[in-house]
Amino acid sequence: MTRARHPQTLQGAVSVSGRGLHGNRPCSVRLVPVSQASGLRFIHLPSATEIPVHASRAGDLQLATTLVSHGIRLQTVEHLLSALNGLEVEHLRIEVDGEELPILDGSAAPWVEAIQAAGVQTLPGQRRFIQVLKPVEVGDGARGVRVSPFPGLRIRYTIEFEHPAIGRQTREMSLSPSKYRAELAAARTFCLAHEVEWMQARGLALGGSLENAVVFGPQGPLNPEALRFQDEAVRHKMLDLVGDLSLLGAPLLGLVEAHAAGHALHVALTQKLLAEPGAWAWSEAPEPSRVRPFPALVHHPVPA
Repeated sequence: MTRARHPQTLQGAVSVSGRGLHGNRPCSVRLVPVSQASGLRFIHLPSATEIPVHASRAGDLQLATTLVSHGIRLQTVEHLLSALNGLEVEHLRIEVDGEELPILDGSAAPWVEAIQAAGVQTLPGQRRFIQVLKPVEVGDGARGVRVSPFPGLRIRYTIEFEHPAIGRQTREMSLSPSKYRAELAAARTFCLAHEVEWMQARGLALGGSLENAVVFGPQGPLNPEALRFQDEAVRHKMLDLVGDLSLLGAPLLGLVEAHAAGHALHVALTQKLLAEPGAWAWSEAPEPSRVRPFPALVHHPVPA
């Protein structure tokens, strides 16, 4: 699988506005190109606080990924980060006017459209990767995420829900910008209908609707729009994982296997990998090669 060999940013600035999923407040984001490789950095405009996209900045991970710095929280960053990581744009200034990013349609597709409208350009120097040297995993047996050596970035994800419209879904893919756009970007966030009241009672999902989430009732999705993919639920989990892997601070070379996981485990994996001596090393872009076979995922049963 061919990976971009040089750092990338945008050709021009682009703005996106909407409402936050959890706070239901209006919010705007402006993606601004940079002139040198400096990573992804959020700028909270009202306070002028800069928050680098890194695992060390992870905060609350309940139903979303939050970054924190100097008392400022930026919530629901994962869909934008997923689109940027999926399209290999890893150097950008991201200006925000609130403490949550817009949910848009619940997927990463609107972010992909904005990135494509702005255009992508290369920066000087070589792109640096985090190359996995030995397996690292987090979890409790029933749920977990594992990363192991692999020449590209390959993801295998399994979810299990005791719901007839979801059930057990497994999908795997080697990530590339074209595959990300075609297979993951449009997958929407989802929940079960009986969870909505629980979330809103805790001040969450106040901006949620059938326009920005798939809601599964007892007989199936309540949305007037049909599912975009038969396995849209697991594809969205993969979308979230791609976004959370941005917290490594550099693109990954490795096989990531997730089972019944979520934001907390995704981020825990990035933190453990970065902290474990000898688990990874810096590497430049690998030469294009055929995908090599890899060991099968060991599935852990989910307790009844």
